[in-house]
Amino acid sequence: MIPVREKLACITLDMEADHGDHQTRVRLLENPEFYERYIAIVNQYAVKVTMFTVTSLFEDFGQKFKELSKRIPLELAPHSHRHDPYRACSPEEIAAAKEAFLKHVGTAPLGYRAPIGRIDKEGLAHLMDYGYRYDASLYPSMRPGEFGYFNLHMPNVPFRIMRGEAELIEFPFTSISTVRIVFGLSYVKLLGWRLYSLLLDIFGLPDVVVSLSHPYDFYTHLTADGLSGAEKFALLRNAPHGFDYFEKMIVALKKRGYQFLFLSELYQRTQNRTSLKTIRWENWR
Repeated sequence: MIPVREKLACITLDMEADHGDHQTRVRLLENPEFYERYIAIVNQYAVKVTMFTVTSLFEDFGQKFKELSKRIPLELAPHSHRHDPYRACSPEEIAAAKEAFLKHVGTAPLGYRAPIGRIDKEGLAHLMDYGYRYDASLYPSMRPGEFGYFNLHMPNVPFRIMRGEAELIEFPFTSISTVRIVFGLSYVKLLGWRLYSLLLDIFGLPDVVVSLSHPYDFYTHLTADGLSGAEKFALLRNAPHGFDYFEKMIVALKKRGYQFLFLSELYQRTQNRTSLKTIRWENWR
């Protein structure tokens, strides 16, 4: 008898200030229409949301986060303290995020996500030193520009990082298999749903999926004053369709038989798997 493949998906939201907005607002939380529409989609499809939160936002939005957790299945995890891409995984940022998270949530964080995916070898070591159990920062894809990356050599599925006896599970942003286009709302908007869904049908996804979205992905046309050039063009593509495309991504996962989990639940299911690929910390590149 052929065993049934377990297909697991985590919907993640990087809670940070609206990109390109001089006012550094978070309209997803402030605008009742956006807020209620997001809640409605999450609840309609019974998904769980892991919200990687810039922990300095607890000061202004802490009460709103608590309210949101009563409206949808929600768990929080740190997304740095200040969202500074130049110090994305410095020991100061990691320590400050842990301290703010502990103060707001009451428990130590299990995982971390670096701004713009800027995790590096030293950052991974800092996460281990501060007791984090998983990281969810790596883009196993490629992108040009100042904050670009070329990670086509990295796994597109969860893997273990070992430094001596210390270990960390890495949950990369899932990409479409083979073509390595990230399964994220901004990438869906850039390509348009017709082309993106065609690539999904042809190449498929791994059995473990970690999706990506940001608040501004749902309404970039309102926040793009501070953007220019190719970045502005990319983020404005299909901007009015953010909520529709988010819903289509969830439906695509449900049709493919994925079960929705928090990332903490995925970690619990993954940590003891002997089949996980292991990368030695000293070999990280």
